[in-house]
Amino acid sequence: MAQDRLHSRQNRCISHLSHVTGAEHDQICRFLLGLIIDIHLPHGLSSAPVLCATRALLDYLYMAQYPVHTGDTLARLVEALDMFHENKHIFIDLGVCSDFSIPKLHNIGHHRELIELYGTADNCNTEYTERLHIDLAKDAYRSTNHKDKYPQMTLWLERQEKMQFHYKYLL
Repeated sequence: MAQDRLHSRQNRCISHLSHVTGAEHDQICRFLLGLIIDIHLPHGLSSAPVLCATRALLDYLYMAQYPVHTGDTLARLVEALDMFHENKHIFIDLGVCSDFSIPKLHNIGHHRELIELYGTADNCNTEYTERLHIDLAKDAYRSTNHKDKYPQMTLWLERQEKMQFHYKYLL
């Protein structure tokens, strides 16, 4: 019974992380490995695969951000991803997820080729589009009465744009 409450509490905490900003993601990555280093898993499962999978994914994330890559760093990138795939079964065994049919996880398998073709990804940043999404979609949605929302959101955005033009005109 206590394990059920703990599992339920963990699920609620994890579910709150479904929309994490880039800055929050960076902060989580800084201390994640330290949090799970001495984790005790249920049913006598070994924590080694959790540590290996987590470390491999963190290694991959940090190496993918290198401003310069060589054949050696690209090989290490692939090794880190392979290490993750070798150990990811533990998350299915623990019931954290049922499979790994995740588009982003599939896409990172192509990073080596993409880096070789187009160069490094160190200049890629999603924070600008996240901010725009908040400004243009979430704020617009909040301004509606939640019925027939798209015309209301469009009107709200038009008004915001007109206010910005007027403000610039006054300057």
